[in-house]
Amino acid sequence: MTIKANDLIFYFIVLTFFALPTGTAPPLISIGLAALIWLVSGKIAQIKNIIMQPWFYPVIPFLVLPWIGLLYSQNTDLGMDYALKTKYWFVIFITAGFAFDEREVFILLKWFWAGLLMGAFLALIQVMGIVTPIKQEYLGFGIVHTLLCMYLITGILTVSFYYKNTGSWKTRFVFLFLILAFLFHLAVLRGRTGYLIFGIISPFVANNLVYGFSRKIKIAVAVILVCLLLLSPVAKEEVKRTFVKLNEQKENILKGEYVVELSRFFMVRESVRIIMAHPFMGIGTGSITEATKAKGHLVTHPHNNFLYMGASFGIFGIAACFWLFWKMFKISWRLRETALGYFVFSSCIVLFLGGMFDTQILNTGTLLFLSLAYGLLNHLQNPVE
Repeated sequence: MTIKANDLIFYFIVLTFFALPTGTAPPLISIGLAALIWLVSGKIAQIKNIIMQPWFYPVIPFLVLPWIGLLYSQNTDLGMDYALKTKYWFVIFITAGFAFDEREVFILLKWFWAGLLMGAFLALIQVMGIVTPIKQEYLGFGIVHTLLCMYLITGILTVSFYYKNTGSWKTRFVFLFLILAFLFHLAVLRGRTGYLIFGIISPFVANNLVYGFSRKIKIAVAVILVCLLLLSPVAKEEVKRTFVKLNEQKENILKGEYVVELSRFFMVRESVRIIMAHPFMGIGTGSITEATKAKGHLVTHPHNNFLYMGASFGIFGIAACFWLFWKMFKISWRLRETALGYFVFSSCIVLFLGGMFDTQILNTGTLLFLSLAYGLLNHLQNPVE
């Protein structure tokens, strides 16, 4: 009874990050309890203050556009489902509402890493045949690799930051172990998107691991990290199979036909056509199903944040998406030498890149992750603003 509301909210936020790699229900229950305490304790009164902050403005289109798009939606059932996902954006108020210091950030990240490490260990014993996988293609706790890859890569980036900033070799050994554990889990997932994104961000990881060394050394370490990933038989098989399929189906892809294992090309083509035909308002929330159904294939979303926003809400949707990530990047980049700044920067760059290959703002896990991280901008001081 003596525990303060702030402490309880913080504990449940930490528990939410710990539970993210385990599935959807556990983190939602945890953040739901945090929201309940936030309401009961009267912290809801902070909303007025928060929405007046310049960093919050890019969130407003994501709260409003899905409901406006529902007015002219061609599929109101799916449209309502997507519009209701705006409730996850309100998580921003919880992480924005009370102060985080460096110690609390480290506690939060340690529990986030602990959840990832549990999943990596489970994946290891599943690979060894000791435990049967929950889902054969998704080793670990069985969540879809498009979500788990985002968490693992963010984990690798944040661990590498602490590796760079600690002077203890014993602690560095622990951090290096965590990086290798997360990299192992990434390597045994059948997630081509994860491989590609890790390849793109590997220079950031290398820069932290060999900070102070020459650029050639950093490039060499980045290459070594990617090679370590591709040493996995699972990763090699997935990459090889992708190139074989691309070669076999290149004519069908160029014709714009639907290819089962490479369906994203069809989704991109159709989404671009929708945007070109309806550039200002789009076709409404959840309506892409109707446009693609006419071509013989039902697509619920285009597996791309920007194409989804453009097809649904036109150029205003695309602009809103870039505005949100630009604001998040600009503020966090200036304070990337702090633990909180680097964590928000890591989340931003990973989710931005991930949004090129999946609709992260519709996936409950990654939308929740984005909202939690975006709310932390309230604790980063921007000199310009």
